[in-house]
Amino acid sequence: MTSRLIRLGFAALAAAASLAACDPAVRAERSTPPVAAESLIPREDVLDVKSGSIPYVVGEDASSWPSIISQAAVVMDMDTGAVVYAKDPNAPHYPASITKIMTALLALRLGNLNDVLTASEDAVSQPPDKLYMRVGEKATLKELLDGLLIDSANDAAVEIAQQYGGSVAHFADMMNAEARALGATHTHFVNPSGLPDPRHVTTAYDMALIARAAMQIPEFRAIVDTRSFVWKGTAWQATLTNLNRMLFTYPGAIGVKTGFTSVAHETLVVAAKRAGTTFLAVLMDCPTDGEIRQDATSLLNYAFAHYETQPILPAGYRAGFVRARDGLDAVITAEPVLATVPIGHPLDVEKVLHEQAPLHAAPKGTVAGELDLVDASTGEKLGAVPLVLAEPYQPVPKPIPWAKLAARTGAAVVLMAALVFGWRRRRRSRLSERGRVVRVQPWQESWQSARRGRR
Repeated sequence: MTSRLIRLGFAALAAAASLAACDPAVRAERSTPPVAAESLIPREDVLDVKSGSIPYVVGEDASSWPSIISQAAVVMDMDTGAVVYAKDPNAPHYPASITKIMTALLALRLGNLNDVLTASEDAVSQPPDKLYMRVGEKATLKELLDGLLIDSANDAAVEIAQQYGGSVAHFADMMNAEARALGATHTHFVNPSGLPDPRHVTTAYDMALIARAAMQIPEFRAIVDTRSFVWKGTAWQATLTNLNRMLFTYPGAIGVKTGFTSVAHETLVVAAKRAGTTFLAVLMDCPTDGEIRQDATSLLNYAFAHYETQPILPAGYRAGFVRARDGLDAVITAEPVLATVPIGHPLDVEKVLHEQAPLHAAPKGTVAGELDLVDASTGEKLGAVPLVLAEPYQPVPKPIPWAKLAARTGAAVVLMAALVFGWRRRRRSRLSERGRVVRVQPWQESWQSARRGRR
């Protein structure tokens, strides 16, 4: 019996058991913070994309692309995140084993490749594909990730979930929190392997977001680009070949993961790089492996033939200056500026500087203006890029207004003199009144004495 038949049988049994025991209400997720997923989102400014929930390249027209059998698909420029093609990008589908992209992402964020994990009874009881570990068998995280991403090992997925989530259920909550942090808002995971469950769904666009984030991790990128590895387990030793056959058949392929169950059918995430452009394709719900690989080949060929990544400005580009205490301080772009453009039609960009010096001392990296980027041919504003200080900033000292200060000082002196003069005048008047002597004439004195005698 072939490996594919074994996978079909176990997947069908798992699907039946899941459907029979499924509660239609989705389990309430625990409050689990994301593991700094935002740090995996490339920091950049992207031009020439439409505003909306999906950043389509301006001028994108899916009707001109090759027809495909897969029910949903997305082709994304992996460097810009811009979407050049989409077919039902937000339609929910079962992901199957491309789920393991998120499992590996979390494991690499939470663990170390040298961590030693121990196989549990739950892990070893998982259906194939698996590494056939025994209960208590130990392996490093690196070995388990090789098995997870290259051979799609379900036992490795459960072992990783229990190690870094405490349980499969809690690890699934962590996967969902991470998905939301990446913007994958139409995704709900219930297990780390992708085995069938009616509640375990995602979309082509969400998987593109998740895969793009995972491909920012060098260790992940190296594993999914590995064609084979040697597994030396207690019960089973073998040289295992990467199930992603696109690595062997598509020029420039660099990963990432395949998937299959009886309910999901074939799913595929593949990345390929040519010259300075990397495209990421996600395809879901296709009947056969050959058909999904043909769909992926057609879409990637069209993407590479018609689009490319155009660097507009590098990070640290010196756009202008602001006046500072010691002269002129440079203001620079904090992030690279990129665009996904039709081949042969690069953007002709003009730059309009709007610098704004801080009012007070400010550290390096403080926003100090922006750079408007304008299409030179149409005059249309393509975007605005924030500019930051290249070095710590000290403002220009304000000049002393001598004329105004002299006028105010003179007025104060005059007022003070007037006050002093008035005070002295009043004091002299009081002293004069106190020193005055009243002289009494003799006739007045006798008259007053006679008057007192009659009383």
